[in-house]
Amino acid sequence: MSRRDIVVSFLALLLLSAIPGSAHAQVFIASHPQPEFSIGPLFVSASVGKQNVVGNPGPLTVSVSWSLTLAPHRRAADIAQDLHLLWPGEVVGTAGAADADPMLVRQVEALGFKVKAHGRLRLSARGRTEMGTSAGLRTLGEAPFVAFAREGGPAAGARGATYIRIPWVPELASLDWLVRLDLPLKEVIVPRRVSWAEDTFWGRRYLITLGFGDVGYVSLYPLYFGARDRVVPLARDFSMVLINFADSDHLKVDEVVPPSASRQMSETRSNTEALRLPLLASEGIAPQVLKVQFAYFAPRGARRGARPGAGRDPVAGGAGTDPSGGDELRGGPPALWPAG
Repeated sequence: MSRRDIVVSFLALLLLSAIPGSAHAQVFIASHPQPEFSIGPLFVSASVGKQNVVGNPGPLTVSVSWSLTLAPHRRAADIAQDLHLLWPGEVVGTAGAADADPMLVRQVEALGFKVKAHGRLRLSARGRTEMGTSAGLRTLGEAPFVAFAREGGPAAGARGATYIRIPWVPELASLDWLVRLDLPLKEVIVPRRVSWAEDTFWGRRYLITLGFGDVGYVSLYPLYFGARDRVVPLARDFSMVLINFADSDHLKVDEVVPPSASRQMSETRSNTEALRLPLLASEGIAPQVLKVQFAYFAPRGARRGARPGAGRDPVAGGAGTDPSGGDELRGGPPALWPAG
C-alpha cells in the first residue's frame, strides 16, 4: 500500500469516527440507588438488508437481549425492582402523551421535555435450553415507553430519545433466561453524501451505528445526570454488538469503526455478513460504539455504467461463529437472542 493510500484511508476513518449516528448507545437505570447487580451478558443487534435502504424504508428493529449478574450473596428476591432503559433515538409509537405511562411522562416533563410518542413493547425471553433451536420466544409482558424531545430553547430540534420502563420479572435474574426487547427505531441508518461518480458506480452510501454506554446527548444527559447513583454497570461477561448484513454478495462495506471489530460470514444465515464488537466492562460509563459505512449495489449489468465487479469487497471475511439460530435460513423467527 502506498503512502497516499494509507493517508486517504486514515482520513476516511477519522471522518467516519466523527459522524453522529441515531442509535448510538443506551444505559440501564435501576429503581433504587447503588444497585447490587450488573448487566451481563448483553447483546445489541440489528439485521440490515436492501429493503432498509431502498425507497422509503420504515423503522429498523434493534434487539436488546440481556440478563442480570447479581452481587455475591444476593438472591433475585433481594434485588427485585423495575429497570429503565434510556435510549438515544425515537422508538416508533402512538403520537402524543395521551394514555402514556404516567410515571414516565412525569419524569421527562419535569425536565422540560415534551412527549412525542408513546406505546408498549413486547418483553420476551428465550430459555438456555432453547438457544440455537427453532423454539419461539416466551412472552413475559409489556414494557411501556415514551419518546421525547425539547420543544423550545437552544436545544430545540435536537434528536429525540426514548425512556422505557421494564417491569420486574423473575427471568431477569435467572441463569437460564435471556430477556429481550425489540425496538422499532427511526433513522438508525442514515444516508451519507457522496460524489456523483461514487453514486453512479457504487450507489448511495449509508451509515449504521449501534453501541452501549453513550449518554452525551442533550436529550439524554438530564435524565442520566439525575440518576447517576442508579446506573447499572456492565458485568464482566460475554457481551456484544452485532450487525447482520443480508445479501452480502451485493454489499460493499467502506469503513468499520473501530477497526478491531470482527467481520465474518454467518454460519447460520445464508449470504449474510456479520460484524461484531465485543462490549467490555469498565469502572464507569464508557461509550462503546460500532459504526459501519456501507452500500448495496445492483447485480452486474443492472446498473447502467457500472464497471465489472463494482462493489465487491476484496477483504471479505471468512466463516465465523454467528450467535443466531439455524432457523434463520428458513426465514422463521430468530432462533437465538441476538439475531435481531
